[in-house]
Amino acid sequence: MPQYLTTALLALSLAGPATYGAARQPAMLVAEESAPALYQQARSAARQGNPQAALRLLKRAVATGYYSPETLQEEGDFAGLTSQRAWPRLLAQARTRQQRYEAQFNQPLLTLIRQIGYQDQQYRRVAEEADRTYGPDSPQLRAAMQQQGKLDNRLIRQVDSLITVHGYPGKSLVGEYQQSVVFLVIQHNPDEKYLPLLTAAADKGELRWSSLALLVDRLRVARGEKQLYGSQLGPAVNGHYQLQPIEDEPNVNTRRAKIGLEPLEQYLKHWSIPYQVPTASHNPNPPAMYVTPRPATTEEKSPIELIGGYEALYAQLQYPAAARQQHLAGRVTLELRIDKQGIPQDVMVVKSLGGGCDEEALRVMRAARFLNHAGEDHEIRINLPFPYEKEKGK
Repeated sequence: MPQYLTTALLALSLAGPATYGAARQPAMLVAEESAPALYQQARSAARQGNPQAALRLLKRAVATGYYSPETLQEEGDFAGLTSQRAWPRLLAQARTRQQRYEAQFNQPLLTLIRQIGYQDQQYRRVAEEADRTYGPDSPQLRAAMQQQGKLDNRLIRQVDSLITVHGYPGKSLVGEYQQSVVFLVIQHNPDEKYLPLLTAAADKGELRWSSLALLVDRLRVARGEKQLYGSQLGPAVNGHYQLQPIEDEPNVNTRRAKIGLEPLEQYLKHWSIPYQVPTASHNPNPPAMYVTPRPATTEEKSPIELIGGYEALYAQLQYPAAARQQHLAGRVTLELRIDKQGIPQDVMVVKSLGGGCDEEALRVMRAARFLNHAGEDHEIRINLPFPYEKEKGK
């Protein structure tokens, strides 16, 4: 999915909790009817314009599952329920259940996790609203994500410190409601180094596998591979999102179901993508629905060209004293937009190194200039090495 739209709403309400208590239900109902099933039925009833049925189903889902008031309020399908008299009572029910459940956990740690969760979503919610109001290419959306990018850099460092002390702060430490918070921060700062930690946490039930699937897809796309679960979208083209290519696409819903994700066609409705799962012999979706794979030959006629070349750019990097003292080495990853004049805009750090390296990378990149052969804005991602050594400067 677009990075700015990886919200708590999507990671929690779409994935659903991993385990639930037994639902209180009349004998005529199917015994396996779980809180996630009730929640999805409530969404369906709300979409069909049946608020009374939706509220009844939601009340039972909240009583047996782990749905916070914020999750209910942020669910777009429930917008029509907010005017119902029973809505405030439902939110109060969800709040009371959450407070009673979370009373058993370390309260200072929970408070910190909640703060991290709020900051991880602070400007993403603004971006989401800008997407709805002004469109996916709007300057309002870009401005919100530029602010979020600054927060993300601080949050990933805070998360690294938390992991050093506690390991992954999952279900046993912070409970069902907050188990995905640290994952979301990592998801917004994707790095292969976290995958073993998160896989082990998912195997132990500390993190939902349905959440981890988002990171698996994102890392595969970053490596130029096809995704497995269909969670990742490309940038908007002419106001419409495209789907990143999927490996073994006819079986995508089988893989999604195994880890508790809803069918892909339902998931993609959130971005107005009218998707149909292909068969082994036929794909009914138009080619324009998918991001065009990059050719294997990487440096063929790029639409933009860095003036002076990358060696000269790297040579301008000064290795900060703080990074030297901490023996920091690695790369700072930047995302930016090259405008029609070849000037970098909206430069932000998406993978931090710390020790002053982030600030130095931003300084050098903002001063760079490009030839823009395409004549239109172009988004790129660049890795800057610290410390830079000429013989290793690629």
